[in-house]
Amino acid sequence: MGRPAVIPWSEADTAEALHQRYLAEADGVVRTRLHALWLLRQPAAGWTPTRVAAALGIHRSSVQRWLQWYREGGLEMVCGRRKGGVGQPSYLTPDQAEKVVAAAATGVFATAADVRDWIKERFGVVYSVGSLYTLLPRLGIRLKRPRPRHTQADPQAQAAWKKGGSESA
Repeated sequence: MGRPAVIPWSEADTAEALHQRYLAEADGVVRTRLHALWLLRQPAAGWTPTRVAAALGIHRSSVQRWLQWYREGGLEMVCGRRKGGVGQPSYLTPDQAEKVVAAAATGVFATAADVRDWIKERFGVVYSVGSLYTLLPRLGIRLKRPRPRHTQADPQAQAAWKKGGSESA
């Protein structure tokens, strides 16, 4: 069994305050971190970083890392750290993206290839069709699709069915 961690707790970060913040947190990653800190804030219960890690189903080094962050920057650092970077910046400027959204609202685009050609023609930015399928939902654009039709469907028979059912039955 590991020894209890020596943590310089802030006066504002009481066990009750940590518990309330843990219960109110919507982000699962931050919620797990707050859960770990809340458990560690209860020394009378005998929680050590090793026991907390086992109880939460995470590695002990994660709990140690979160404690290090708490020592360095408090609760804000623990809740604010995110894995990964910001990613590559968009090829389109925000103004150009607004123009694409406005054009899509008029119904100019039927396919992602139409969007690609329009962007290349207007802005000189080259996108692949695959990357447009990532970009379009991010911009809130949904391409319209026709309703599926069977290749052997008879429009007259369908219209007759809608009017009053099958005439052959």
